[in-house]
Amino acid sequence: MVLVKSLAGVRVLPKPVFAEQSDNYILSPEQIKFYEDNGFLVIKELIDFTSLYSYKQRFIQMCKGIVPVGNVRVIKEPTLVAQNLKPEEYINKIQELLYDDVFIQYGEHPRLLSVLSQFIGDDITAVNSMFINKPPGASRHPPHQDTLIGDDITAVNSMFINKPPGASRHPPHQDLFYFPFRPAEKIIGAWTAVDHVTVENGCLYAVPGSHKAAVLYQHQGKKDALKLYHGVDEEAIAPLDQRVHLEMSPGDTVFLHPYLLHGSGPNVSKNYRKAITFHFANSSCEYIDLRGTVQEHLAKEVEAHTVKMGFGELSYIDVWRLKSKQVKGVRSNL
Repeated sequence: MVLVKSLAGVRVLPKPVFAEQSDNYILSPEQIKFYEDNGFLVIKELIDFTSLYSYKQRFIQMCKGIVPVGNVRVIKEPTLVAQNLKPEEYINKIQELLYDDVFIQYGEHPRLLSVLSQFIGDDITAVNSMFINKPPGASRHPPHQDTLIGDDITAVNSMFINKPPGASRHPPHQDLFYFPFRPAEKIIGAWTAVDHVTVENGCLYAVPGSHKAAVLYQHQGKKDALKLYHGVDEEAIAPLDQRVHLEMSPGDTVFLHPYLLHGSGPNVSKNYRKAITFHFANSSCEYIDLRGTVQEHLAKEVEAHTVKMGFGELSYIDVWRLKSKQVKGVRSNL
């Protein structure tokens, strides 16, 4: 029995949870088949405690103004902002983590990259990044996805997600809806629990096997959601009886196929639900023309939004180029 430092303080445990982790994580044939069949794969304790603690502390430092946010984007939960709460209680997401020296370490974590290389290859680009905080008390989380992808990997989407008590749900969606590059088989999402994640505090859910149709469904913005958030017709495409809830412990990581239908529930507990997520693509992926596709209206919305925010007339592809960073191997098209 030893004393260990936990995300919540000091606890007594029979042994260190993250002891003796190797920098490499080799997927078994059964794990690869599970991902291919279901469109997702949960790996227990992939990310070590020290890393999780640094991400959580960075989020708290940004909330308190101890460190500058720089070029990262802070997103507030609209239903909680008006309640005169402290920032950790209403800040829902921190996006564009590629611009922060601490958060980017997740996208470059050797164990994460080891798994990614087996899925999409060694040339890896991070293409989206978020830290997600789901606080207690908000109602609806807006929507936001040989080897499987190769060795040139680019991070294209990154977030730290804080779901405080009361934070809203995220309706079912497909990550590919947001990405202007292909092929889908060379794109993957990684979502790591920073806090304990349960049904009560808004865990992820997925529709197993929904990626197999390889169909990108129409996504619509919700009238009660923040602008630029979209979801599918959940009654027709992602009914409740087809969903599997993914309860996870800190350090557990789920890998998501970009065609997979998934979302998250509201936080109806009294506990926060923090997570960090990046999307990655093989650097050989190519940008596509979205005209005439179900993504065209989204691209136009984003382009209009960039003008409104004072960034000038950037194309949707330009926006994604700015959100991307090579994290392993050789950068090519992305």
